[in-house]
Amino acid sequence: MKIGFIGLGRMGRGVCDNLIKHGHDMAVFDISPQAMEHFRGRAALCAAPTEVFTRSEVTLLSLPSSIQVEQMCEGFFACGAAGKLVIDLSTSYPLSTKKLHARFKQLGGALLDAPLMGNPETAADGTLTVTVGGDKEVFDRAAPVFAAFTSSADYIGEAGSGHLVKLALNFTGLMYAVTYSQMFPLMEKLGLDTQKLFQIICGQKTNCGVFQFYGQKVRDRDYRLDFALQFGLKDLGYVKRLYEDLNCPAFALDGALDLLRTGMKDGRGGHDFSEAAAVMRDYLGL
Repeated sequence: MKIGFIGLGRMGRGVCDNLIKHGHDMAVFDISPQAMEHFRGRAALCAAPTEVFTRSEVTLLSLPSSIQVEQMCEGFFACGAAGKLVIDLSTSYPLSTKKLHARFKQLGGALLDAPLMGNPETAADGTLTVTVGGDKEVFDRAAPVFAAFTSSADYIGEAGSGHLVKLALNFTGLMYAVTYSQMFPLMEKLGLDTQKLFQIICGQKTNCGVFQFYGQKVRDRDYRLDFALQFGLKDLGYVKRLYEDLNCPAFALDGALDLLRTGMKDGRGGHDFSEAAAVMRDYLGL
């Protein structure tokens, strides 16, 4: 198939590599010339997103937020969307996704939301998982595309459903991480051996995969970059907007957002999400 890819960052690069390996005719664009150079000789390097879109049957987006996705799609609408399929791999705002889906359909095109679940390593291996929202017949037609870079692509339901699942997972996992970021510095300040505390928690029902990942990072002050704080704030901000749209208070979420905004103010936005613990350690004088 003629496939376009826009957004060749840490995740998009691996996805695009696998689409090329599966024999698809690729056109790519990224605002970073360096990211584009990786694909020289293997894909058409386009000068603008609209060039990717007009050349391709299917265009995949891997972008930072709904702001960029909406801007990109406005350019696509101006080119004419009839017969075109766009797959949004970003973690986008579900209600924005619903509106874009309706607009594409009105113009004779189609949109699927299929946020990526995994990391740059699974992206490179072609073993990402996706949950997909949109029209079922469009999902079925896109099966060869998903097969190139995922180990599992599950159809969830109507437009926005894939993004809702991704936010549900991130809401749960990131709120756990915020809890560890507050709990460990407090125990450390009070003189508790946090290495022993970690081992005790490992034997309790509170142990889980998120604890093993973020708990260790917070305990050891190992703030290696896996998922940026600014993206976590964006995702939890989307959840807050969903509550607001339903005129419902977000309760515990508000405190987490305040902590992350403090991290942003301190210049930690591009650092790992676990640096929320560093914010708490600063407050506690550690």
